[in-house]
Amino acid sequence: MRAFGILSVSTLLLAGCSLTTAGGLSECETSADCGVEQVCTQNFCLPQPAGCGTIYGDTTDPNAVQIGAVLPLSLSATDPSAGQDTSEVQGLNAIRLALDELNEPGRNSRKITLHMCDTAFDAMRTADQTRWLVNEKKIVALLTAGSSQTLAAAAVTLPAGVLTMSSSATSPELTSKEDNTKVGLLWRTAPSDAIQGRVIANLLLNDARFNSVQKIGLLYLDKDSYGLGLFEVITERLRGSSKNVRPVPYLRKDENSMLNAVLQLDPFDPDITVVVGFEDDATFLVKRGLSTTNLKTGAGHRWFFSDSAKDAALLDDKEPDVRTEVQGANGTAPAQGAGQAFNSFQLRFIQKYGPDPRNFSFTSHAYDSMYLLGLGVAYSQASSGAVTGAKMAEGLTKVSSGSNPPIELTPTNFGKAASELAAGRSVDVEGASGSLQFDAAGEAPSPIELWKVEGSNFVAVENIPPPSP
Repeated sequence: MRAFGILSVSTLLLAGCSLTTAGGLSECETSADCGVEQVCTQNFCLPQPAGCGTIYGDTTDPNAVQIGAVLPLSLSATDPSAGQDTSEVQGLNAIRLALDELNEPGRNSRKITLHMCDTAFDAMRTADQTRWLVNEKKIVALLTAGSSQTLAAAAVTLPAGVLTMSSSATSPELTSKEDNTKVGLLWRTAPSDAIQGRVIANLLLNDARFNSVQKIGLLYLDKDSYGLGLFEVITERLRGSSKNVRPVPYLRKDENSMLNAVLQLDPFDPDITVVVGFEDDATFLVKRGLSTTNLKTGAGHRWFFSDSAKDAALLDDKEPDVRTEVQGANGTAPAQGAGQAFNSFQLRFIQKYGPDPRNFSFTSHAYDSMYLLGLGVAYSQASSGAVTGAKMAEGLTKVSSGSNPPIELTPTNFGKAASELAAGRSVDVEGASGSLQFDAAGEAPSPIELWKVEGSNFVAVENIPPPSP
């Protein structure tokens, strides 16, 4: 036993640990004592969560406000060759653009540091990363994407008092999410799928462009709050109508499941098939449809997509047969703004990153989410002398007064909105994504865009106002 004890202490000392005066072992006091990609946890240097470590914004000001982001950039946590989700990458670019603008000299009362983690579409990984951001990085707010991942993150952030803002979590489930605080901590700039689902169903039921549609296929993502949320809204709206609907679920990134779903739907011979899922799944489903009897345009079939498929990767040259097959197809997505705020954002985004943000869903919503956190920082700092998630959320309740001419969220106008909030006065704000009139549930109901595939572009057909429940 004595020899074993000496060996254990020697091993720890060789690993870089030291004996504390209290008789315990200590390797670090703060994460600054540890190496790259390590954090100090209970006085030991341990690896930080996979996917974390990227930092944007101010990295030198010790007084900077710490904000986190958990975003699904990689398509796989284990296979680097799977690539990245281009819509999410552009969403991050929109956040970075807003962050750089907020950190310009004289723009805000406090600089902002953004700690970014790549979730790779894994809800469990998202929760672990969020826990690390809350406990180790002491974030006061978190930016999220996607419904399932936002719900996983919120289970960590809400009890900790961390404001959580999503630009693309659209599941109706978020509306009823309790955070047990006087001022809600869970917000989103994207409209609920309760709105998008009603728009899709109304188009198929009542719009002259879909008069010939009698049989509707619905391929939807199963075991996912986003897929299930849209499935429930669409089918409930269509129930009892003259339309014949055949819903078929599939599992995310499961090729056998998706192939079986296509084969199961083919005998139904739908006039149109609505795909509720992400771009990579939509590409696979369309490609497999080419090998069926009825699920191809040559047989008179049409495709219709939800917002997550609006991604330039659906139309790229890697899958020319898919791009040909989806020509003329329609889809929906939360509408981008149409005013000066969007035009200003679009111009600066193209100048900095290249692509047109209109070719992706939620880019303007991501940009607005960062700007809203900036307004929350300004309000919290002015009202309490410190920045907390609860005070930032309180500030967000004051940007939807409904009685003032809206202030457009652009770099030149941000100071005006921040000053009004700092002075205790409510404002109305118009973002790049459109009106940000938040309701009591922390949501900003907004129009839904009907789009169409033309060549290598997604062309806006019209913006449809939120329909009644």
